[in-house]
Amino acid sequence: MQLWMITAAVIYLGSYLPLSIILMAQDVDFGVVGNGVCPYKDVVAWNCASPLKHPGTSVAVLAVCALCFLVSIFALKILPTKHRIRIIESKHIPTDLFNYVVPYILSFVSLDYGDKGKLLGFVIFLAWIFWITFKSGQIVMNPVLAVLGWKLYEVKFSFVGSVDVLMGRILSMTDIIPNSTYNQGSLQNVMVVKGQVQEIDQ
Repeated sequence: MQLWMITAAVIYLGSYLPLSIILMAQDVDFGVVGNGVCPYKDVVAWNCASPLKHPGTSVAVLAVCALCFLVSIFALKILPTKHRIRIIESKHIPTDLFNYVVPYILSFVSLDYGDKGKLLGFVIFLAWIFWITFKSGQIVMNPVLAVLGWKLYEVKFSFVGSVDVLMGRILSMTDIIPNSTYNQGSLQNVMVVKGQVQEIDQ
């Protein structure tokens, strides 16, 4: 498997951390929870009933999504930005969240960790959505990054020292201002901008 596909899968799974929390909440056994706090001696002896109906699956899914989320944030933080670009025009474009919203809707349609058939079908569906977003270059444009303040811009730019004018998309936590330069790196076909804005000498 190519390195970028592995990275894309990590970013994709990390974007579903809220979904894993929702699914865990739906897996809570309120009958057990209603019995109150388990006595300390029973906790030590591992005699307490689990507050989750399927603790192994629920905890594993949440742990994987949480780990992928942390790795995604770390990867964006350490992404090298070796190139300098000059912004000529910029336009903020809303992130297309449709592919990410559908699984949340489906999670409320009788999805149960105990129903292996439905669970397998849901996993296949997520894999299909991943493949679509991966091939279309939309992986880095997910709702979790939007909540964290990342914005997507369509820009006309040129590399510093070059007269060629190019078009592209930029993912950034800072406003992309025309007639300014930025340090830039790339994830697939989306540029990532970090650091302070530096005005161009006129």
